[in-house]
Amino acid sequence: MMIVPVPSRPMEGQDVTLTVPGYPKDLLVYAWYRGPASEPNRLLSQLPSGNWIAGPAHTGREVGFPSCSLLAQKLSLTDASRYTLKTVTLQGKTETLEVELQVALNLPSSHQDQRHLPEPEPGTG
Repeated sequence: MMIVPVPSRPMEGQDVTLTVPGYPKDLLVYAWYRGPASEPNRLLSQLPSGNWIAGPAHTGREVGFPSCSLLAQKLSLTDASRYTLKTVTLQGKTETLEVELQVALNLPSSHQDQRHLPEPEPGTG
């Protein structure tokens, strides 16, 4: 079981789905966190028994699915973070997975490390 972002290198403004191939079929509950699962205020969403519940860190742009996947819509640079998935099966087996999500700046040039938009170059207007 692992977390696979689709697309693997999303750009600012795009949607990304954190998919979980090989998720347990006897899933009881799962929870997604932005950051470590040890901090309850980082909870994005959880899905116990088919009922999806938003957590304190939920921005309104995240949607959880029964397949454990998490859709994050209209990414911003601040969405680049570690995401943690915690699953519990009907047998009580708990598993925690993490993925480091990178969000690329949506610019045609190589200003990847700048958080502000550059001034338009003369003549490109």
